[in-house]
Amino acid sequence: MKMPKTRVRLSLYERGIAESLVSQYGYTPYEARELVVDYIAIVRKLGGYEQCVHYAELLHRARESGYAPSAWLQRIIEIEGGEARDRGIGAEQQEYLQSR
Repeated sequence: MKMPKTRVRLSLYERGIAESLVSQYGYTPYEARELVVDYIAIVRKLGGYEQCVHYAELLHRARESGYAPSAWLQRIIEIEGGEARDRGIGAEQQEYLQSR
């Protein structure tokens, strides 16, 4: 049996994702844990609002398609940056009312 790459302490939620990878997608417990560890920054960034099985599916699909954790994280950062620049509906409504 291979030794884990790193010793990341998984939360109960993150362990649930690993368990879902085992039960839903046939990963070994070792493979499932390593996949969660590989994508841990994404899992923690997204915040754990969905069911574990949902994130298990996302991680499985990312691995199958070769979508790197760094690319996924970069996309999240880009989206967050766009949200920070968004003036929101309030500004649009104000402009509309001023133009009337």
